[in-house]
Amino acid sequence: MKKSFAILSILSFLLFLAVWASVKSEWILPWDQTLLDQFGKLDWLGMFSIFGSKTVIGLCSIGLILFLWFRKKDFYGIVLVLAAVGGGYGLNTIIKNAIGRERPLFPHGEEGFSFPSGHAMVGSIYLLLIAYFAGMEVKKRSAKWMIYIVCSFLALLTGISRLSIQAHYPSDVLAGFFLALPYLYICLTGYEFFTKKRSIQSKTNKTSFTF
Repeated sequence: MKKSFAILSILSFLLFLAVWASVKSEWILPWDQTLLDQFGKLDWLGMFSIFGSKTVIGLCSIGLILFLWFRKKDFYGIVLVLAAVGGGYGLNTIIKNAIGRERPLFPHGEEGFSFPSGHAMVGSIYLLLIAYFAGMEVKKRSAKWMIYIVCSFLALLTGISRLSIQAHYPSDVLAGFFLALPYLYICLTGYEFFTKKRSIQSKTNKTSFTF
């Protein structure tokens, strides 16, 4: 993994802790409410919430797994998807239950606690995973950047959509974004470690067979 990604992930995790502390102290609540009222006027953003739904994330994850199995024969990639998406859901649920922050008082129909936003966190994880593997299929650097930009923009809209339907406070969404990056970094680091190890073993076996 690139050093810049590692630094960005560490910074992102520190920002998550900062948001967590501000929520715990409740000093951010007035800002949360003010921004939430403003986003409530942008009801058209609510349609992007579907990208963070369990159905869409599940279908996209299955599609990615099938691609990795039939097209790439990438067992470690399949484990990566399961660990990143499934583990992301698990981690998000654990933190939500541990903090126990109530959702905004609004008839959004959502259940469970509010901090951090699952749509922002898990939505970012699976969309960036798609960008990661899709980027491997193109050679042009500009095309890779375009894939990452589109997926990142969709992740951003997915998180913000939760504000327009008043299902989360802005700090919930920020925390989801900030936690997604370091968790994904850990998963990708493990994936690339085992992939590289397998590649080295494969080359060693071929060399031994030749001799």
